[in-house]
Amino acid sequence: MAAMRVGVDAVSIDRVAALVSRSQRFVERVFTPAERIACAGKPYRWASSWAAKEAVRKLYGASAMPMPGFREVEVVRDGRSAPGVRVRAMDAAIALSLTHDAGLAIAVAAREETSIDAEGFAQEPLIALPRRPDDAHKGTFGRVLVVAGARGYTGAPRLTAMGAARAGAGLVTLCVPDAVYPIVAAGCLEVMPAPLPDGGAGVLTEEALPSLGERLPTADVLVIGPGLGRAAETEAALIDVLRSLPCPAVVDADALNIVAHREFVWRACPQAVVITPHPAEMGRLAGLETAVVQGDREGLAERYARDHGVVVVLKGAATVIAAPQGRVHVDSHRVVALASGGTGDVLAGLIGGMLAQGLDPFDAAVAGVTIHARAGLIVQARLGRAGALASDVLDALPVAQEQIRRRSELV
Repeated sequence: MAAMRVGVDAVSIDRVAALVSRSQRFVERVFTPAERIACAGKPYRWASSWAAKEAVRKLYGASAMPMPGFREVEVVRDGRSAPGVRVRAMDAAIALSLTHDAGLAIAVAAREETSIDAEGFAQEPLIALPRRPDDAHKGTFGRVLVVAGARGYTGAPRLTAMGAARAGAGLVTLCVPDAVYPIVAAGCLEVMPAPLPDGGAGVLTEEALPSLGERLPTADVLVIGPGLGRAAETEAALIDVLRSLPCPAVVDADALNIVAHREFVWRACPQAVVITPHPAEMGRLAGLETAVVQGDREGLAERYARDHGVVVVLKGAATVIAAPQGRVHVDSHRVVALASGGTGDVLAGLIGGMLAQGLDPFDAAVAGVTIHARAGLIVQARLGRAGALASDVLDALPVAQEQIRRRSELV
């Protein structure tokens, strides 16, 4: 089923003309170079372009999509046909109508959208989400400690930490080896970076354990693994951390490969653990070929969770979440836009953020997977099935969570 979204705006031509004449900053902030050329000397064009941008932004707001900036909405005039519009430098399939009369410029923007029902949203099972009370503060929503990164792997730590922040966690601390700290910290505005002593090695070593021992008791959740690498000293340090966990943990990526290589016993962890393997990592953990994993995804995840006492998130199309007590959830989404490096790091942080806000490990995993998939659908609808980046998914997480939350409130 398709739904028609419409955005409408009307502005005073004289008012916009006055703004243009007295503020070059306004012109540069709102209009693209091509628009400035097309509008020069024509006050009604400045006004109709402004109205078009506002109409398109209202259209996006009505559909709960990430709202574009003013310069990301460009009114296109080629002199041969009626004005059109591009959003974020691509054809957004938006119909545009412009007119001006009696001192007003009026714009109507419309787009036919696939409704969330058509994407199977209405048929999805309701999931548990953390409460977001109006009188809350950042301490209400938990503390996530992320341990990630190594020399040459500096993107994964930030993606993971931002996944936790976009999940709604109140405070996120990102611990990385001291040698890569300046690189990672330069990209951290919303999360708190912290260096771990590494003796110049650029990897997690046992030198970091005293520092982690001070930080972990104040954390509600540990997320560990993305970009850690497989250095021998990292393996030893990771096993020490897992054996003395003071809080629940999400274990991902290289940490899973280390566990498989060291044949670590998950039941040695004193706290609940969520593991997030892709099929190859699941194969290493279970001692199976990847093809065998793919041939029995649900059965294998269920057995591994039961036998090892961990919540398993077996990633891929139709991600499987299995708990030790026998609870199983198979996510119905198949989102090819998520087949991009770094999206798994985002998911690990997202699940950690859900855990920090009080969900039990299984519900946190289901919530994280569902929100992650819905964010992927939002990105895919906006940018297409190829070329989406993990950072695009990060930006869509709040809208995805809000869509799911509003649906739950309506049912």
